[in-house]
Amino acid sequence: MAAPLLELTSELLARASSTSEVLTLNLTNLIILIVLKGIIFGMGLFSVGSVFSARSTKETSIVSKSDLSGGMCFILYASGAEEKLSCIQRTACEDPKTASEYATAAKMVHKVHKMVGVNFSSKYETVLNALEEAKSHSLHGGDCTVYAW
Repeated sequence: MAAPLLELTSELLARASSTSEVLTLNLTNLIILIVLKGIIFGMGLFSVGSVFSARSTKETSIVSKSDLSGGMCFILYASGAEEKLSCIQRTACEDPKTASEYATAAKMVHKVHKMVGVNFSSKYETVLNALEEAKSHSLHGGDCTVYAW
């Protein structure tokens, strides 16, 4: 089932327009997502030699529907909507490949935080653990509808 991008976008914009504090939190979390996507892009560039490969004849975009829905769910969750953790899991379950890429990038960031001695928020550890759980659920043939949008 495709992610309800329109509903997620509407909810995100409604929350962002309510206070400037929420907007600041959303921008911080958006930067986190951009950094993770940059790490994924860089890993693809260095591991394959080129991000744009001729594996298929379909046109591919750098930003997928899973990136968008997962990103919006993440921003909503990080802004205080704790029920959106299930939305992150649903996105991860429906696209375990993208979830794996984000989990790998997040683990790299987590290791850098540990090496430098900077505190890694438990909120982000919760997201990482939930992402791994949903990805595993999908790879073992589980039904993704157990996770709500």
